[in-house]
Amino acid sequence: MALKEKITAAVEEYVSTPEAWDDAQLTIDPASGTVELVEQEEAENLPDSIDVYDIMDLVEMDAEGAWKPDAENIAEVAAEYDA
Repeated sequence: MALKEKITAAVEEYVSTPEAWDDAQLTIDPASGTVELVEQEEAENLPDSIDVYDIMDLVEMDAEGAWKPDAENIAEVAAEYDA
């Protein structure tokens, strides 16, 4: 699965259950391409080699007031890892 799709899947997981998260962060391990959701407290203890993004930077509100993945911002983050 490409990085953009991994990020989108993680953001979709977040928007499907936002109440399950206090302060979600998206992490990317550049070495392995692993993408995960973690709480901010957990993100603060990760090694510097793991990149951390605020999940709210990767979502947008639709016309009905529901959160959805922000395709443009997700594409920008994924592009940072293209070699």
